[in-house]
Amino acid sequence: MQTGAFVLAAAFAEDPLMTYFWQRPALRQHALPLFWDSRIASRTETGMVDSMCDEDGNIVSVALWEPAGVVASIAKPFTLFRALKGSLPRALAASRQIEDVRPETPHLYLAAVGTRPDAQRKGFASSLLEQRLASSVEPCFLISHSRADLRFYERFGFVQQGELAIDHGPVVYPMLLSR
Repeated sequence: MQTGAFVLAAAFAEDPLMTYFWQRPALRQHALPLFWDSRIASRTETGMVDSMCDEDGNIVSVALWEPAGVVASIAKPFTLFRALKGSLPRALAASRQIEDVRPETPHLYLAAVGTRPDAQRKGFASSLLEQRLASSVEPCFLISHSRADLRFYERFGFVQQGELAIDHGPVVYPMLLSR
């Protein structure tokens, strides 16, 4: 059975922000499960982790959320440090830029959603978003790492809030779903 960290590692293997952090594919392949393990642990402590399983009970899609007023702390800092190593300065700078564009008003934050590549386009991520958004009354915010994903989020009512050029890296897209 795959863990959520391996599902997100596979889903984000070619993600523009992840390739900016780890430019060498072999290093990225090694680092991403550690990175996502730490991110999942932090959301488990102070946020929400949603997952969907296939008919065999294997996790195929994972969404990481922060409720209104919560910024997830760093969990498993040694694991995160091991994952980032030389990428730490780029990751910290990108994180600061992203934090700076988050709304100041209380909001639900979608920190990540990803589906194992062989299970994509089967509605797993959509179901995760629909379930969480249906129970939320506050606005919801996310950062799309890819222009290609904007349409997916727009289907749920998210509206692009401009573009954010990560220093010496990719352009990402802040999106807001108002309530």
